Order: sequence, then structure tokens, then C-alpha cells
Amino acid sequence: MKERRILHMVIGILLCGCISAQQDVGYYFYSQDDIKNIKQSARTSWGKEILDNFRQIVTERKRHPMEIPELEGGHGHDYYCPVHNTRFVFNWNSPKGHYCRMCNKEWKGVDKYDWAWVNFVHAENLKYLMANMYLFIATDQKEYARNIKELLLDLAEKYPEYKEHDRERRSNPGYDGKLFGQSLDEAVWAIDAARAYLVAASEMKVSERKKIASGFLRPCADLLMKSHDKGNWQVWHNGGIIALGVALKNDSIIDVALHKPELGYYDMLEKNVYNDGWWNEGSVVYHFYPLRGLLLSAEALRCRNINLYDRKLINMFSSPVNMLYPDLTFPSQNDGWYGTTLISQCGLYEIMALRCQDPVFVNLLELCYKHVKRTSAEALINGMELNEDPEPLQLKSSLFPDLGVGMLRSGKQTVAIKFGPSGGIHGHPDKLSISIHDGHKELLPDLGTTAYGVPDCRLWYQKTFSHNTVTVDEADQLKSSGNLLRFDPAEDGGTIVAEANDAYKKVGMQRVIHLAEDKLSDQFVCRSEKEHLYDYVLILTEPVEFGGIKDANILKKYDRISEVVRKTMSGPVTFTLSGGTQIVIQVNSQENYELISGVAPGIPPTGIQEGGNVYPLIIRVKDKILDIKTRWKFSN
Repeated sequence: MKERRILHMVIGILLCGCISAQQDVGYYFYSQDDIKNIKQSARTSWGKEILDNFRQIVTERKRHPMEIPELEGGHGHDYYCPVHNTRFVFNWNSPKGHYCRMCNKEWKGVDKYDWAWVNFVHAENLKYLMANMYLFIATDQKEYARNIKELLLDLAEKYPEYKEHDRERRSNPGYDGKLFGQSLDEAVWAIDAARAYLVAASEMKVSERKKIASGFLRPCADLLMKSHDKGNWQVWHNGGIIALGVALKNDSIIDVALHKPELGYYDMLEKNVYNDGWWNEGSVVYHFYPLRGLLLSAEALRCRNINLYDRKLINMFSSPVNMLYPDLTFPSQNDGWYGTTLISQCGLYEIMALRCQDPVFVNLLELCYKHVKRTSAEALINGMELNEDPEPLQLKSSLFPDLGVGMLRSGKQTVAIKFGPSGGIHGHPDKLSISIHDGHKELLPDLGTTAYGVPDCRLWYQKTFSHNTVTVDEADQLKSSGNLLRFDPAEDGGTIVAEANDAYKKVGMQRVIHLAEDKLSDQFVCRSEKEHLYDYVLILTEPVEFGGIKDANILKKYDRISEVVRKTMSGPVTFTLSGGTQIVIQVNSQENYELISGVAPGIPPTGIQEGGNVYPLIIRVKDKILDIKTRWKFSN
């Protein structure tokens, strides 16, 4: 019996050794429990699909040259057609010619496109590293560790020779990258590459580990420790420093990321996260973007017995739930991609559901997986079985007082109004703008932005005139913050009253939104002692015919709006959308007003897929006072 117990102990030790073969005591990214979960998840039907996808990534990558580019990368947002806003089709064999599907031609002779092409090579390499990492953990097959080692050894040869540079190939200390044209991208890449390295390190010779550490890990850490930014970049800088510090087994490097004066991890959360749980740039995209960096930092530091899963981090995951539309998408306020959905964040919520054991996070995963397969790599780490028939979300009217966004809900109808702080460099000049979702789609969308490298980003998407608010004297609103005057939620909707008196000099602006069952009342009032040209705008997703005369000159300052038609009016405007929703616009003015319609860039392109158009409807009033009341009757 004693010999049998000893044998069982030996077998147990050997099994634990297999589980922790990729780990070093005290410095790891995946605990023994994590590795056990990954191995067990890999045997499920959905886990096998994830691993099959990783194998395809590895196989496809090996069909192309494995050498790391010798040219420094540029800015990924530059890899877009300047005419159609769509991303070029990435071609491994065409570093100097970049194909646009809409133009049906290759764009050549533009340096920034060539530099951006390098970014896509690095992106494919990172996918390759991560695929090999998970395959090695799940299967213990050493070929996957060798794949990681070979790529990183090549990188370690070239990385020291790369010049520090920004997007324009100039020196911009604190923001420069080497692989990329900005330190942000460098950090995002390094935070995962460090994980792949440390997992595969057990299959490397000491000399190989030293070469990767001295050629890439340490120089990259030194670069990021020089970086400085007061926004979301610094979150990723810190996350990259932490990951590289763990990979290098160096607590002094980790300490820089946590406690750097003014720019360390704790300081960034203190200064950039509102009490209502939102990142202060006022965008769903720019909330989840740094949030991933924060989560990866928390994951990395578990090995050092540092717990970053505090109430503030958890609240950053809880708060977005109350901004969801019924279809699990979010309003696209400020900069960011249109149609951002909770489904795209499943990987983050897989980790939060595991670490926090919060049933709300589990329920969110179950709801997402009713729409898509469970394919995120993080699902392997979680591994928990999920209910296939989850409880629906019970969302109510809600307010984010610090973010400055109110949500009114009645059944599946949702109205969002934005009145808060500017959002910094990613904010839009659109105080008192609204978005309306009828439960199936947005009837009045906020368009977000297209890629920053295309002209329409500045000429249209970041303008006041492309939002559902009022533009005064054809000028963008000033950077400002509005005020909430009233929030009265109700089971069938409620009332929100907000003002923005600093968006334009000496013009007071107030909007009153009241939702009750299937009816919405929206009153917008502007007051001034002087006469102004007021443009009340509704960005419709379908055209509405009113008749009138073509007159492009009337909107000559808004040249991204084409096919302009205007009509002089005196009474109410009434029309019905294709889904049956009825709209009546009452202009309370003694003077005639202009009813103007046109066509403009709409839902931005997604990758290489073409975007759509929107159809601005403008009520133009020249007066001291603007008073417009719009009534909506939603179709069931």
C-alpha cells in the first residue's frame, strides 16, 4: 500500500510537471489552473474548433516568407483608400502595390501605404505567435514552441537596428515606435509577444533566451519606459512594460509601470476613469480599447501576487451593459467604429466571468453565444459550461452622470442623448446629439468615425453637422461640457432635460426628451440676443422625398453632402419611415424656414467592405430663437 501511494505521488508530480512545463515559479502568464483549463477546454467540441482555427493560422502563415521585415512599420490607419474609405486588400506578395476593391486598381508610389503594409505583416506574425502559444499549452507538442522561438530570434536580430520613429518617419520622443510608427502599437504587439515568449521559453536554450531578451524584450521595455501619454496610449504602454517585465523576470521594470509618477497604472485609473465606470474619452470603442490593456495587466501580475481586480476595474466591465441596445450593439459616440457590439468583447468577459464569478458576466456570455460560436482564445482559459437558453437582459432607463449620457428605454425602443464632457482628442463637437434605436436597427445613428488616415474622417465624421443636433452659423461646436437639468426614469421611458450653453458663444441650447411607451417627444430650443443661422439635423438611414429644387450652393460649406434639395416651408413636416415609424416635425417660428435634404457618407466601411450612405434632413431657421418639436410614433 505504501509503495502504491508513493507511485501515485510520483505520477501526480509528473502530471503537475506537464501542466506547468511552460512556467517558471513566480513569473508566468498562465497559472497551473489556467493551463489545466486550456487542456480540458481543448477536448470539448467548441475547444477543438478553436484549436483547429489556430492550426489553420499556423499553416497559412507558413505559406509566406517567415522573415521579419527589415523596413520599419508605419500607421495602420493609413492603409485605406482615400476615395472610398475602405481598407486596402492586404497581399503578402505586394509590399509596393495596394489594391482597393472599389477602385479596382492598385495604389502605388505612396510611402505611407508601403509603411502601413508592414504593420499588417506584424499583425499576421502576432496571430501566428499566439496561435502557436495556445497550441503548445493545449497539446505539449514542441513544434509550436519552436515556431515561436524561430520568429522571435529573427526579430531579435533586426529589432536593435530599427530606428525610433513616428507616423511621419520623424523622431518624436515619448511616442516613437520601432516595429511600428507609434509607441502605442509597439506596446499592443509586445504585450502578447511577451506571453508567447515566456510560454515557449522552456524549449529554448539559455543562449536563445538571452538573445531574445537582449535583442527584443529589454530594448522594447526601455522604449516603452520612455513613453508618456495622458490618455489610453499610456494604459497600453504600462501593459506592455508589465508584460515585458514578467517575461524578463524583472520586478523593477514592473514597478515602473505600476508606480511611475503621474503616468503609472494606478494614476491612470484615478485620472481617467469616471465614478460611473466609463473611460473619460466618451466612446465605447475607447472604453474597451484601454480596458483590454488593463485586464491583461491584471492577468500578468497575478504571478507576483498583485491583485488589480478591484471595484474600479470590475465597474468598467459592468457599466457598458446599461448602454446596450437590444441587439447587443452600442451607440457609436465620439471616435470609434460604428456598430461596436458586446459580442466583439466576449474574450474580455470570458476572463472576467472566470476571475470574478459574477453571474451577470456569465449571462452576458450566454447571450452573446446565442448569436456567434464560442471561438475566442480566452474561452479556453475560462472553460466553464454555459447555459444555451439564457435569461434575457432586463435593461431600464439609465444615466451616466460623469460620462454625460442618458438612456431612455421603453420596451425595445431606446433613445440616447449625449451632453457630457468633450472626450479629449477622440471627442466630437456634438453636444445634445441623440441616437434612436427601435429594437431592430438605429433610425437615427451616430456614425462614429472612419479610419483616421482618410480625408472624410476630418471633413465629415468629426463635424457637428454629421450629428443629430443643431449647428449654429455653419460652424462646429466649441469644445465644452453640457449640463443635466432633469432625469426622471419610468418603466415605459422617462424624461431627460439637458443644456449646452457653451457650445456656441452667447447661444443657449436645451433639449427635452420624453419617451412614453411607443411615443417620443423631442424638443430642441436655442436662444440668443442676436440672429443666427440654425441647422437642426436628423441623420436618417433612408431617403425621404419632399420635393423642392436642387441647390448645392445652400450647403456649400458642407461639401460632403451631395444631391442637395431645398424647399421653403411654413407648416409641419410629416413623413413615415419604411418600417412604419411616423415622424412629425413642428417648427415654432413666425418666419418661413428651409427644409433641406441630401446624401452623405454614412455607416463607415468595415475593413474592405464598402460603407453605406445616410440622408441628412435639415431644418434651417434664421432667427434669434430656434424652437423645434419632433414627435415620433414607433411602429410595432
